[in-house]
Amino acid sequence: MNTRFKKTVVSKSPQETMKIGEEVAHILMKGDVVAFFGELGSGKTTMIKGICKGLGLPQVVKSPSFVFLRIYENGTTVYHFDFYRMKKKEELVNTGYDEFFYNQGIGLLEWADRVRGFLPESRFEIVMKVLSETEREIQISHTMDEIRERTQKKRADKMDK
Repeated sequence: MNTRFKKTVVSKSPQETMKIGEEVAHILMKGDVVAFFGELGSGKTTMIKGICKGLGLPQVVKSPSFVFLRIYENGTTVYHFDFYRMKKKEELVNTGYDEFFYNQGIGLLEWADRVRGFLPESRFEIVMKVLSETEREIQISHTMDEIRERTQKKRADKMDK
């Protein structure tokens, strides 16, 4: 990944992790892919709940651990993948992942390290590390050149409302 931007923050609680997710949601657009990395219990699903809340999705967000994919919709379609139980990369091909990665929805991918070779070049990456029972280090990076313009446009749109 040719990183253009990287920011590291420390969350002191699950509620704060959700708030950070809500902030991330404000810069996401249709077609984006967010790849999540981190050990079990590092807060990936909590961050995704925050992103979905920030996108205005009313559904209850659950980890799709047993089904690879959950789809949430509310004007924007979110494809929430969880590759934790994936044993072979061939299983990914059988899911039709490319239909979801390269379309007009937003892809949120837990355990993205298991499908690294299939990830699109242009993407966000969120790496989560457990610091203590409640604290998490969250590293957010992306490969997109246009992110600064996108962030400024979203802020301007919010001010116009």
